[in-house]
Amino acid sequence: MATEPPLYVTDPEKWLHEISEKNDFVGVVIFRGSWCKFDRYYLQKLGDFSKKHMSDQNLHLIAWTGEGVDGAKKADEEWGLTKDHGFTEVLGDNTLALAKYLVDDTLLEKLVTSTIKDVQLENKTVSQETYPNGIVQPGMIWYAHHGSVVVQWEAVDEPFASDRPHPKDLFEQVLKRKHALDKGLSVIPVHGRELKQCCSASEVNIAGCTLM
Repeated sequence: MATEPPLYVTDPEKWLHEISEKNDFVGVVIFRGSWCKFDRYYLQKLGDFSKKHMSDQNLHLIAWTGEGVDGAKKADEEWGLTKDHGFTEVLGDNTLALAKYLVDDTLLEKLVTSTIKDVQLENKTVSQETYPNGIVQPGMIWYAHHGSVVVQWEAVDEPFASDRPHPKDLFEQVLKRKHALDKGLSVIPVHGRELKQCCSASEVNIAGCTLM
C-alpha cells in the first residue's frame, strides 16, 4: 500500500502555516545535498549555535534538500543533524514542491535551482535520477511570533556560492524582530545578505570538511 506524500510535498503553504503557528520560532534551511561540504559545515555550525543559545526558545529547526528522502536521511545520519546538532528534522523531496512554492509566493523569489550539468563536481557525479528536477541552491526562511516572516535569504546566483549568514548575527535579527512583534510593532524581514557572512572556502577547508 502506497504511503501518502507528506504535507510539505502536497501542500507546502499549509505545512508552513501550521508549523509556524505552533512554534515561537521556525527556521527552514535549504541545502544542496548530502555530498556538499559547505552544507555540512554550515548546518552543523548553525545547529550547534541554536542548541547553545535557543534551546529554551521553542525553536523548530528544519533542514530541507531537493536530494529526496534518501539524501536527507544520509545527511542526517552522517552529519548528526538531529542527533547531535540541534535540528528538529531533516526533510527531502526531489519534486521540489517547497522550493517552487517559496519562489512562486515571492517568499524566496531569487532561490536558484541549478541543472545537473551546472553541478558536476570533480571526482563526484550528481545523478539525474537523484535530482530529477534539479538541485536547489542554499536558502532559508525564518518565522517568529507564530507565523511572521522575519528573515529571508537566498544564495547568490552562482552554482557553488558558499557564503551563508553567520549564526550569531542571524539569531540576533530573529530575536530582535520577535520581540518587536510581541510588542505589537510591525517589522520588515531582514535579508540574510545584509548580515555578517561565514562558510567561506578557506573556513570550511580549515575545519577539515571534505566532499563525501
